[in-house]
Amino acid sequence: MASSLSDKIYITTPIYYVNAQPHLGHAYTTMIADVLKKHSVQRGARSIFLTGTDEHGEKISQKAAEAGMPEQAFVDRVAGEFQAAWRALELEPDIFYRTTAPSHKKLVQTVLSRLKDEELIYFAEYEGNYCVGCERFLTDQELDAEGKCPDHRTVPAKRKEGNYFFRMGQFQERVLEYYRAQPEAILPSRYMNEVLSMLSGPLGDLSISRPKSRVSWGIPLPFDDAHVTYVWFDALLNYLGGLGYDGTKEGGADFDEDMWRHSVHLIGKDILKTHAVYWPTMLIAMGLDPFRRLQVGGFWISEGAKMSKSLGNVVDPVGLAQVYGTEPLRYYLLSEAPYGEDANFVMQNFVNKCNADLANGIGNLASRSLTLIKKNFDGKMPVFEDASVPPAVAAASKSLLAEVHALPATFAEAFDAAKYQQALRAFSETVARCDRYVNDTAPWSLAKAPEKRAELSVVLATLANALSTLATVVYALTPKASLALRTALGFAEDGAVPEWSRAGDLIKAGTPFGEVPRLFPRFEMPAKQEG
Repeated sequence: MASSLSDKIYITTPIYYVNAQPHLGHAYTTMIADVLKKHSVQRGARSIFLTGTDEHGEKISQKAAEAGMPEQAFVDRVAGEFQAAWRALELEPDIFYRTTAPSHKKLVQTVLSRLKDEELIYFAEYEGNYCVGCERFLTDQELDAEGKCPDHRTVPAKRKEGNYFFRMGQFQERVLEYYRAQPEAILPSRYMNEVLSMLSGPLGDLSISRPKSRVSWGIPLPFDDAHVTYVWFDALLNYLGGLGYDGTKEGGADFDEDMWRHSVHLIGKDILKTHAVYWPTMLIAMGLDPFRRLQVGGFWISEGAKMSKSLGNVVDPVGLAQVYGTEPLRYYLLSEAPYGEDANFVMQNFVNKCNADLANGIGNLASRSLTLIKKNFDGKMPVFEDASVPPAVAAASKSLLAEVHALPATFAEAFDAAKYQQALRAFSETVARCDRYVNDTAPWSLAKAPEKRAELSVVLATLANALSTLATVVYALTPKASLALRTALGFAEDGAVPEWSRAGDLIKAGTPFGEVPRLFPRFEMPAKQEG
């Protein structure tokens, strides 16, 4: 792996709040995590992928009451919906973490007790602007010109109450030192600039409790049963709990601290402050290093606004996958816009991208290349080098393969920098370069001339070797299609992950090929519904 990821990587999504069912924004972040996991395993890294659900807080009590259900039954139901959605989308997390698990409650209370004993938690009266949607107090500077929460478009309630506070401000300078020493700790870089701006003034301390008289659904403070833990202080500890951390100073016998040092958090930009400011102060207070990297994604927009159930503009990822397949959806979501920026989901763009890059791109290239090999070489790998072919033919073949074999390094470098669109653009451009080679060499014409058989062999062998590399490079996004193509090229892998280091290996002449696969269908726009 590149130095940014090393030979280990611990990939996490946010644990999703169970006040609504999974939507495209949730699926997007989780798909990126799944793709990163598969890509890193290809490159020889030990990799762990965690996702899960955040199940405490005032909003959950409200939603459970609206549903006429006890809180635990409500969160069990919605957590199950998230797990079912990830199965339907063929995502494969190693850990599905839930904050109502007894082990998590114990972890949170152990951390709280330790910080209280170290005099890093104190009690005080507080008055401020409380946003129920954010489940936190907002400063005047965080409100928009109308005095509203910019994310939830509501005026926060004025609240005055006694809470316990974490001495967050005490660790502000150490967080700044970390970011200055690790300029790529937050990507894309513009989000690092936002965080440094947040840290440019006095940070203050963090309210980490809520009176049980107001918020009963939460983890009780171990030193004051009349208060429950602030939902973010509770939830953020999941990233450590997933690695066996037990909250003690030593972390516990099962804590994989080495893997923690290679942690990569994938989040949406709406939770940047909690992850980039609150979380590292908590970690430093606990005696741990901050995360290795924070990757910040933009919003998926529909009808001109961030997708949310309350606005009624949610795109159902499971429904899309049931009609069009999971792999085209993964490819589209990662290639449509630069990571970190907002993207507008437009059905026509989805259909066009899948047809251009997948059906008419790698799919068509594979189909016509392998069909010609089947017809002209008995379905076996042709000879790649032949001294009898014209020098220009041999040179063109080697030039193409040199370009194709440069793709893995370009692709990996872009992935390591969280430039997923750039990586997939390089992939599609390489496929297009192979298509131009096909058009320039016209193997269908060579097949009609017996005296051109050696030339035909070199051309088709070049294409087969190019397809082998292309299938390896795009595996993390389209695993089933990639393995189907590699099986057709004679790789008897039985579902094994194709090794990145062997992406440029040449196929031995005479290798028997399998049946020509139909990798990706062409899509049509769905018919408009009347009424």
